[in-house]
Amino acid sequence: MGIFAQRTLVPTTLSSQLRSGMLHIETALDDLDAPTVAIIAAKLGEGVLVASVVCDPADEAMGASGAAMPNAVAAA
Repeated sequence: MGIFAQRTLVPTTLSSQLRSGMLHIETALDDLDAPTVAIIAAKLGEGVLVASVVCDPADEAMGASGAAMPNAVAAA
């Protein structure tokens, strides 16, 4: 959470799961730009090995109801 707090970002969702021996972290934040995503990914990588980062724009990420979801950052 400190990575987000340093930039006064408050995730709208945050979850983690252990999948095949790897920790999968997924979070959604409003109005993230590509440079901020890169910084967050780099900061996560300083504390743990980050295998990949995915950023889905709000208009492409759809929720179960079909409504657009906020920008998402997933690191595995």
